[in-house]
Amino acid sequence: MSDVGAGNRVPFPLQPAEVRAFFSSEVYRRGKRYASEGRVELLDAEAVAGGFLWDLNVYGTEVYHVRLEVRNGSWWVWCTCPAFEQKEECKHLAAAMLFLANGGGQEAVTPEVSTLIRDLSEVFDPGDSTASPAPNPGAPGDRARLVVEYLLAYDGYRFVGIELKAGVDRTYVVKDLRAFLDAVHRGQVYALTPRFAYDPEVHAVSAEDLEVLAVLRAIAEEEAFYRGGMVPGVSSVNRDGRRLILSPTAAERVLAHLRGRPLYLKTENHLVRPLALAEEDVRAARLTFHLVADEGGEGGIRLNLAPLARALHLPRYRWLVVDGVLYRLSERENRIVSAFREALEDKPWRGGSWLPGGQVREDLAVPREAVERVLTYAVPALEAIGTVRIQGELAERIVKAPLVAVVEVNDAGEALAVDVRLTYAEASFSLWDRTEPQHAGGEKLYIRDVAKERAILAVLERGPLVVGVGEENAARMFVPKDDDALYRFFSETLPELTALDGVQVYLSDAVASYVPEQPPEPELWFDLDALGDWLTVRFDVRGVDRKDVERIRRALFEGARYVRLESGAFLSLEDEPFRRARTVLTALAEKAGPQSEVKVPLHKAALLVGNEATRGVVHYSAAVQGLVEALSNPDAFVAPLPAGLRATLRPYQRTGFRWMKLLATYRLGGILADEMGLGKTVQTIAFLLSEKEEDRSLPSLVVAPSSLVYNWEAELVRFAPTLRVLVIDGSPEVRAAKHREADGADVVITSYPLLRQDIAEFARRTYAHLILDEAQAIKNPTTQTFRAVQKIRAPKRFALTGTPIENAVDELWAILQAVMPGLFPSLKAFKQLPPEEIRRRIRPFVLRRTKKDVLKDLPERTEMIRWVELDDQQKAAYLAFLQEAKREAERLMEEGGWAQNRMQILALITRLRQVCADPALVVPDYGGPSAKLEALVELLRELLAGGRRVLIFSQFARMLRRIEQRLNEEGIAAFSLDGQTPPKERMAMVEAFNAGERQVFLISLRAGGTGLNLTGADTVILYDLWWNPAVDAQAIGRAHRIGQKRPVLVFRMIAKGTIEERIYALQAEKQALFERVIESERDPLAFRLTEDDIRALLSLPGAVAAP
Repeated sequence: MSDVGAGNRVPFPLQPAEVRAFFSSEVYRRGKRYASEGRVELLDAEAVAGGFLWDLNVYGTEVYHVRLEVRNGSWWVWCTCPAFEQKEECKHLAAAMLFLANGGGQEAVTPEVSTLIRDLSEVFDPGDSTASPAPNPGAPGDRARLVVEYLLAYDGYRFVGIELKAGVDRTYVVKDLRAFLDAVHRGQVYALTPRFAYDPEVHAVSAEDLEVLAVLRAIAEEEAFYRGGMVPGVSSVNRDGRRLILSPTAAERVLAHLRGRPLYLKTENHLVRPLALAEEDVRAARLTFHLVADEGGEGGIRLNLAPLARALHLPRYRWLVVDGVLYRLSERENRIVSAFREALEDKPWRGGSWLPGGQVREDLAVPREAVERVLTYAVPALEAIGTVRIQGELAERIVKAPLVAVVEVNDAGEALAVDVRLTYAEASFSLWDRTEPQHAGGEKLYIRDVAKERAILAVLERGPLVVGVGEENAARMFVPKDDDALYRFFSETLPELTALDGVQVYLSDAVASYVPEQPPEPELWFDLDALGDWLTVRFDVRGVDRKDVERIRRALFEGARYVRLESGAFLSLEDEPFRRARTVLTALAEKAGPQSEVKVPLHKAALLVGNEATRGVVHYSAAVQGLVEALSNPDAFVAPLPAGLRATLRPYQRTGFRWMKLLATYRLGGILADEMGLGKTVQTIAFLLSEKEEDRSLPSLVVAPSSLVYNWEAELVRFAPTLRVLVIDGSPEVRAAKHREADGADVVITSYPLLRQDIAEFARRTYAHLILDEAQAIKNPTTQTFRAVQKIRAPKRFALTGTPIENAVDELWAILQAVMPGLFPSLKAFKQLPPEEIRRRIRPFVLRRTKKDVLKDLPERTEMIRWVELDDQQKAAYLAFLQEAKREAERLMEEGGWAQNRMQILALITRLRQVCADPALVVPDYGGPSAKLEALVELLRELLAGGRRVLIFSQFARMLRRIEQRLNEEGIAAFSLDGQTPPKERMAMVEAFNAGERQVFLISLRAGGTGLNLTGADTVILYDLWWNPAVDAQAIGRAHRIGQKRPVLVFRMIAKGTIEERIYALQAEKQALFERVIESERDPLAFRLTEDDIRALLSLPGAVAAP
């Protein structure tokens, strides 16, 4: 264990005996054992304002961090163990406090002996549970069954409490409920009376009771915590120790476990009676209420509510106890019961407030003036919880008839007038008349449907209506003749009214003209133009005048909610058919063109594949139907392999070939996004050869990174020897001559830099195909390379990349724009598309397979991390650079922010990574060792002795030279490839290595991480990590690919406790980006490094400590 020096001189204010008061006996005992076994390590201690602070580690089954703080006599404690998080007592706190109370531990014990004691003690420790090793209280064996009875206690005021009785032959009151719960939990003895005690060795608690007691204990602990006890288990005690107060939420938790247990109700008069829990709602209680005429003869009535008066109602808990059965009430039922109980209770007045506990009447007298209003509300409310019986002559007077509401809309000149007439049997009145309905044939009492009346009024009030005065000064409502108001009324208000049961709507002839007689239906007609190169799209609307079609089309593009037709009728564009038409139209173009029939690129057919928006709206010609079906079912497309192909394709490669042929048949393009090592090159060569065997009139153009140009030439010669291949490279003069030869070639190959330099020459010619290898090279749409690619004239365009997204979904948009311009809208609009829409549109044009899916016979790949501990000299250099990087990054973020100073901040992080790799990269005249370089040499010795052949990747070319120099000292010969290596030399080195020459190949991560086939290696070492896991995966794919026969080992070398650890964690986030957009059904994550990421990378608490 470490010695913190000054920390040991900070006085601990408690003696061991005082620590004992904080904990139960069992937790104190276990904490004491941990302290005595040397399981406590003091990390830091310091004086703070008003007190002291200690940080410690306690070693259990895991390492738990403990912090103790005392300020002005008050204690704050924390532990990272699960027990503390669950508000349980924590033995790690006890161990830490005892360690400090005893003077800081056993200083005489050496760290080695202390560690040995700790490790050996764990061999005999059954686990890190806080539970006692006492017998399981729930396992009966030969023990007597402990009977537990539960009493819900209600004192008539606010809260319910729970009390317990326990025993065997008879039960006894549990006088200290919390102590009893703790005793059962820990398997300890608890005395209920001087003559009877619960003993886990003698008594068994049933599993059902254990569940209930565990819930009660958790509630008690929560109560203690919220009452201010900083140490779990130490709290203020309820005045009545036998009772645990239950909040409404806690009570529901308890009831869920009490069904079938012995349960009783204890009321304020201490009467205890059995209590059952109802399975059904309150209507199962069969509450019956009576309405009778008041015997006084003045026209009033009496409500007999005896069932409610005699029941026990607990409004806070929404409980109603009827005849010993507890019913749970809904919120509405609870409010109904509360209202009637409030009316029945005669509460005493004391001290300025009403107090519960007054007399409760069973009858409620209602005077004549209020009878109809009370009946209107009371009868439906009582029927919601029971049955209402009307007795005597009152039954003849009360009318309960269904409501019929008639809504009439008439033209009133400058507005539409809306009248609503309510009818109950023979009584009829206006919705605006708030008086009681009168019956001409005599005095009747009407029970009105208040809920429906209010629903009608609410619909009208939500609508665009205003209140005014009509004939005879009667109130009525009007709709102004404003287009928006009229549309809202006809599209929202009237449909809502007609949806209400019992509501009838009548429109006058003049008003009916605002509504189309038949719902118009939009139609989109798709066909191919005469050459089959474009889609023609014609928009029409069945059921409207031709003059209105163009108005509707433009309104759909503008996002309008409605169109007013020439006839004056309002056409809603929010109905489902028009929503679908809008979706298709706006996907075809961002704005309305001048004509209703337009031409769009053929790849827009992807909008029709699996698109629910097309159902019932889109109509195809036979040619378009064939295209859509082909894109929907690419596996059904038939294409024979070219006769001149000198390669045997695997089944999935033949699928890729057919997929490219399918798209090319319709003059479309796509992205072949197979994982690295699956043979994208040979699939493409088979495709190009097939195309050339059909038509050799135009050359095809292949653009690749400089390092892969000659690889393409070699592969074409190998697999398609009949093709005429021309590589355009060399000096400007040489390239100019080669450009003149291009018309005689079948395939022209060049690099991205040369395409950019010679774009005028390349753009003069039309090519049959454009193949963009490692297409992530054009992921930035603002670069000259991207713009150069866009200038190439080629109808059939394909991108090859194992990583269509390296950092953000913007990159996918850029590649798609290069191969299928216009498939998506502008980048800004693209980023606003729902992820499922992006996936649906790209599905026909992106083919992605992974090794695990298609290469079941590929050798196993094992990935490992080789952690490297920096030595003191390198550690000191790293910490110095880290502190400087923190200061400089903070300054840059404050002055200009992350966006403005991104490159400068990334440069700071790159320097930190270089210090991890080898301080000599950034520290002039550094004479110390590099821990990682020496670890690499040691690892290589092991690997080479085992006959393995190794690829070593690093981002830094200077690091590769340092590694090469160190390997020379060891007598290890290696090839080395970086961005300065000429392409022809690269191919020669690759061929020599694969033929067995030398055992080590040093490769720049970016210059050699793509396109190279190095199956002669069976081990990959990633000396330093790149931000992007896709780049690492490309490097690994140089060896783990088709043709590899041996298992592949992958080592990532990471300097422990440095920024490299954070980068490794960041890689996992970046990997999620690709999976979410390309391979899964989850939402895309447009990942970019953020200011928060940078702060996390530069802030490494507890990482490298000073030497």
